[in-house]
Amino acid sequence: MILTELVLIVWVVLGIVHLGVPLAYFGVMKRVASSRDYGLKMSLEWEPSVSVIVPTYNERPVIEKKLRNLAEMDYPKEKIEIVVVDSASSDGTPEQARKALGGTGLRGTVLEEKERKGKASGLNAGLKQVSGELVCISDAECLWNKEALRNAVKYLSDASVGSVSGVHASQEMSSLPVSLENSYRSIYRAVRIGESKVHSTPVAEGEIQLFRRADLPGFDPHVGGDDSDAALAMVEKGLRAISAEDVVFFEPTPSVWRARFRQKIRRGQHVLQAFLAHRRLFIGRSPAAGIVFPMEFFLYAINPVLFVPFIALTVWAVALVPTILFLALIGGLVVILVPSLRSMAVTYATNNLIMLAAWLQEARGNKQLTWEKIEENRLGQRGT
Repeated sequence: MILTELVLIVWVVLGIVHLGVPLAYFGVMKRVASSRDYGLKMSLEWEPSVSVIVPTYNERPVIEKKLRNLAEMDYPKEKIEIVVVDSASSDGTPEQARKALGGTGLRGTVLEEKERKGKASGLNAGLKQVSGELVCISDAECLWNKEALRNAVKYLSDASVGSVSGVHASQEMSSLPVSLENSYRSIYRAVRIGESKVHSTPVAEGEIQLFRRADLPGFDPHVGGDDSDAALAMVEKGLRAISAEDVVFFEPTPSVWRARFRQKIRRGQHVLQAFLAHRRLFIGRSPAAGIVFPMEFFLYAINPVLFVPFIALTVWAVALVPTILFLALIGGLVVILVPSLRSMAVTYATNNLIMLAAWLQEARGNKQLTWEKIEENRLGQRGT
């Protein structure tokens, strides 16, 4: 009897921490995202020069479409500079990029690294060549909305902002992995915007991320999450790192499970690396350091570890108490029958497993600073 009571008490407490704390945080941030503004003094007339660095590795199928997309931005062409940095591609990406760049009307260059050393190394090579007042990084596989660059620039017109990144556009639900990604992104987007309106968000999006060149000394080649690492570096400088709700981009989600897990595990691991590299933010006094960063560290690094004992104790509690078994069966049936709940449950389980796998990769010392391209991502982008 005493053992049963002890198991139930631990199970309830663990459930409150593992499930209740994230749900409460998500609810608060969603409310903040919808009810507050960024508290910034922005100028819509400010049009500084912008250098866009696009790191590539075997991007021949998508690089022309990417460069054409950049040429379509609602921003003066004469103030945009493109620097493509290729990391020893074997598919002719540099030649394709030069050909495509020549047809865009944009000023730019293509740099070639003889050895592939990772994305941060490529970004640093590009950073040495840029001339713009602002520097923007962007992946070759993503596309921006026409207004994305102009909207991102206006946030940096406020001197308190050091990093601006965007938000994912929802995708057509062609498969269950894409549907789950949309579900995850809807929560993720609200949290990032809410954190940004409080002060800063520690998780940035390298699909489009904008900085002042004077604030950006370089990217850490030992951290895979170059975008989040750079955003956290801005917070350490006393600047804000925000996710802007009107800076929208599209990036394909793998439509098959294996590809999705590979991508998510790598990205999760890179966020962990960035958080660990900036763990001194725990003792900071800004809202980002005092509230947001500890909570995000808990969500990404600690809470997934609690997933295993919580599931184990849930099974134990169900086996010990018939009433809990009955309630669990009813709850499970409701989750199965209600699509939104089913999607949330699968998203919850898969994200915890992904972060556990990310921790395992990090513990093994496999930093994944370079990686193979996920070809399933490109099925919808090969057309030009």
